[in-house]
Amino acid sequence: MKMLDQGPYKPRTGLNVPVITVLDDAGNIIEADQRRVLHYIIQRGFGADSIFLSSTTGEWNRITNSQRQQLLQIGIEEIRRANTLLDQRALPVEAWAGVTALTKAETLENLELAAQLKAEMAVIAPLGIADLRCDEIVDFFERDVAGIVNSKASDRGPLPVCLYDNPELAVDAAVPNLPLSCVELLSRLPFVVCIKASVSRQILQDYLRAFWRRDLPESLCLYVGNAPLIFRVDEVQREAGISSQELAVAGVVSGQANLLPREWQSAWQAIVNRETDLIRVYEKIFADFDEIYSTGQGQPLNVKLIAGIKQAMYSQGIISSPCVAQGTPALTKEEAELLSERLEKVLNDLRAGVDLQCLSNPA
Repeated sequence: MKMLDQGPYKPRTGLNVPVITVLDDAGNIIEADQRRVLHYIIQRGFGADSIFLSSTTGEWNRITNSQRQQLLQIGIEEIRRANTLLDQRALPVEAWAGVTALTKAETLENLELAAQLKAEMAVIAPLGIADLRCDEIVDFFERDVAGIVNSKASDRGPLPVCLYDNPELAVDAAVPNLPLSCVELLSRLPFVVCIKASVSRQILQDYLRAFWRRDLPESLCLYVGNAPLIFRVDEVQREAGISSQELAVAGVVSGQANLLPREWQSAWQAIVNRETDLIRVYEKIFADFDEIYSTGQGQPLNVKLIAGIKQAMYSQGIISSPCVAQGTPALTKEEAELLSERLEKVLNDLRAGVDLQCLSNPA
């Protein structure tokens, strides 16, 4: 399958997992659990291709900046350790450092730390920085971000940066998505190498058209952050006027893959290989998993997605605490019990529907 050229620096294509943050009931990071989750997601090389640290799924905007930095330090160190334990057939897993904070100053501080720790990528959500106006974004990247990534350049060159477009993080509701004109200007910076687009189907089509028209360079990788859209990527590409003979995206970002890393890796491979029947199997299974996070009280689906993922991982013995950060919608006791009941049924359906080698190993 032909993939679009990704330029001199090529982030790993495939499955990017925005890792949860494991917290105790006082809101402190449980370090041992956090390290264990990273190994679980990596699955000795059969799970994540890259891991997004201090992510939206990781509740970055509901923890302190010192905790964000703690996540980067723990995560990058443990991913390095996990890479020494990979199956001999596997490639090293990349550490993508989420450096976005609520202020420009803290964001730059986190970026400097990511460069010092030699992360493979820094991820910045410009619209999530409260004191950064939309008309200041390009200047902020050209002056402040460039100053750090260039001054901290390693033998690999400047620290690569991924733009993160997610309307859930936008401080200004009037500007829910990064304007394409802004993305076009930022894409000219040599260190901006990809964009994670957790966006609607229509906005994803806009991105794809911009790539197809060459408004955005081929060297800029596009990751689908609205994970269910990846199962309809051929349709989305056709609607955007792109030939279905080329896979125009570099990977998928799935929070659900915290619980199901091997399964999501298998689904990605099915998408790359155009295995239509298997794609539909995974689409149905993952939709069923989304359903278990519905509270049954008339609330929107996935309103408690993070709490649901944590509860599911807790019930499977992967983490020792299902607690969420203050401000993250939590499950009631009744909702947690209902989720656990639903989870067992969906897990049984999963085991019956896919190859055993594609099932995540809890060990």
